[in-house]
Amino acid sequence: MFDKFREFWKTSDLMSIVYREVEEMLKISHEMFNDAMKILLENVKMNEQAVIYDKDHKLNYMQIDVRKKTLEHLTISPAQDITPSLIIITIVVDIERIGDYAKNLVELAHKYPEELTGDYAERIKALQKRVETNFKHTIQAFSSGDKELGRQVMETHAQLAKDSEKLVEDLVDDETIGARLGIVFALLARFLKRVDAHLKNVASSVVNPFHRLGYRPEED
Repeated sequence: MFDKFREFWKTSDLMSIVYREVEEMLKISHEMFNDAMKILLENVKMNEQAVIYDKDHKLNYMQIDVRKKTLEHLTISPAQDITPSLIIITIVVDIERIGDYAKNLVELAHKYPEELTGDYAERIKALQKRVETNFKHTIQAFSSGDKELGRQVMETHAQLAKDSEKLVEDLVDDETIGARLGIVFALLARFLKRVDAHLKNVASSVVNPFHRLGYRPEED
């Protein structure tokens, strides 16, 4: 089904523009996430206005433009175009939210500018690598229509979410860690979980029918 939607998005004049915009939004949010994590975990100095805040404004503008063009298309196209149009305007919300989490990560770095080290930091970095992998797979699945790759993103998110929650539980039970540092690690674990959840939602558009976007794939 997604292959038919991709064909529709690519052959319709307005929706081909929309499809390219969504692909670009995914790439921009990926860049923002990577830079935010470098600022937070590696203390890399960057022009945050350019790499985070300006790009966030661009994501907001592109989301509005996607909605506008999709609505314009629906006013002149037959009813069978509704489902792929609804999918597009649904997943751009998830992509825009990833940009918001990138801002949250940078703001967290401002609150705790010290280097993050130790076991919890290593567990956070391990989660980050898995989110990074899912980012690449989500972009590839959406661009190519690879259903199995989309399903893989959804399946790996389930375990990542459990591992994130386990990290938070361990922090709560750890009487040796200070409250301030514990909050930083807990927020980081939750932010990574939420970024990955939004990627899972985008990947689900390749796998599921519209009414099951964001939910576990039905068995074939």
